[in-house]
Amino acid sequence: MKNIFLILFLFVVQAGISQSMVVWVDYHDPVKGKGSELREAVGDKTKKYNQGPGTFQLYTFEVISGPRQGQLARAGVGPTWADFDNNSVTSEEFNYWMKNVDPMIASSSGREYFERVDDASHDQSKPGEKVVGLNIHYVMAPGSDRNHFWKFRGNLASAIKESGEDLTVNVWRSRGGGEQGHVQVSFAFRTMEEYGNFYKVMSKVGDTYQEMFGEDSWETDLDLLRGTIQMWGARTELVRFLPELSSPPIALQ
Repeated sequence: MKNIFLILFLFVVQAGISQSMVVWVDYHDPVKGKGSELREAVGDKTKKYNQGPGTFQLYTFEVISGPRQGQLARAGVGPTWADFDNNSVTSEEFNYWMKNVDPMIASSSGREYFERVDDASHDQSKPGEKVVGLNIHYVMAPGSDRNHFWKFRGNLASAIKESGEDLTVNVWRSRGGGEQGHVQVSFAFRTMEEYGNFYKVMSKVGDTYQEMFGEDSWETDLDLLRGTIQMWGARTELVRFLPELSSPPIALQ
């Protein structure tokens, strides 16, 4: 099953879809001193307009580390490109946002669309189960051999599966609105304590990786991946899922 973990990581599960899942993400910086009011307004709007069947599904995350700390990230789920052809936002919903939510926002980012890279992802968690996310944002250098990047990401997903470790990773390729070559790799955890064990778990996955792909393959392939990244082209952030400001997690078979 595929958890939508975005730029977050998103906690919506989709399976049996003919194409990779598509989402958009934008960030909202609250007016100084209005963080609580913004959360309340977003929660009220989402409960009113984004809960039932046929409504647009929206998921909200608090950024808890990095340059965007304190902002809210909102992710909208297609789940396919064709679904974005149908504008499900009514004038009533738009007007409600502008009247009740927008005054609490100091600034918003531009919207960025992402497509899930299924071959580089591994997710067997239940919808809404993992609420802490580590996002790694990469920007690949122009002219670099991106095959090295994708080889490691695909091999890593295979090694996680083979290892049997309870580790969730979703990889998202930017498809519009971001820097060229932007890729977000998102790991998900139940708690901060579980996140604290991340590197121990990755060490075990690394052992499996080498068993599968050969001695020294872990460091060799990682070095080749690093060679595809722009200088200063990697950064991390931690996010926390806010279910009370979100549509209900869904599972489709």
